Amino acid sequence: MAFSLATDRLVLDDLTHDDLPNLQRIARDPDFLKYVLVWLDTDEQIAGFLRNAIDEAGSEDRVDYILAARTKDTHEFAGLTFIEIDRQHRTTAEIGIVLLPEFCRDGYGTEILQEYIRFGFGTLGMHRVFGKCDALNTASVRLMERCGLVYEGSIREHVWLRDHWRSTNYYGMLAAEYSRPDS
Repeated sequence: MAFSLATDRLVLDDLTHDDLPNLQRIARDPDFLKYVLVWLDTDEQIAGFLRNAIDEAGSEDRVDYILAARTKDTHEFAGLTFIEIDRQHRTTAEIGIVLLPEFCRDGYGTEILQEYIRFGFGTLGMHRVFGKCDALNTASVRLMERCGLVYEGSIREHVWLRDHWRSTNYYGMLAAEYSRPDS
């Protein structure tokens, strides 16, 4: 059974085999590679990532929701998103968003993050949701802060990321801090 969430302008739904070219485009985008601590360097790695996402979507005990963001009107692929429940601490989930350049700076990230926060606390019953980003990724920092996630700290220069030592900032929200938009 296919899974989906919706925002005002987007549908977030399970990846399909047809999304391979979309994932290849993201993985080959230098702006994506600049900040993301993921190595999808070969077509085999990208195809393996897609297979794992599709397999997880069919799991009875699903913990990873790796979803495509598609426009509601044309179903155009806008990006890759996820909310992943921590396998050891099942009350915590990480949220992530990677949008294609033409979908950046137009409020799509805000819609997705707000929907994942709602889904995480409402449907999944999480105690904590969090996101992390390269400290140099100011757009991600602003997005998380705009959506109410609180800066929790940084791990300084913990890994070499292609051309710089990456410092990772963590932002989180607790269930007690979440207020439903309809309340």
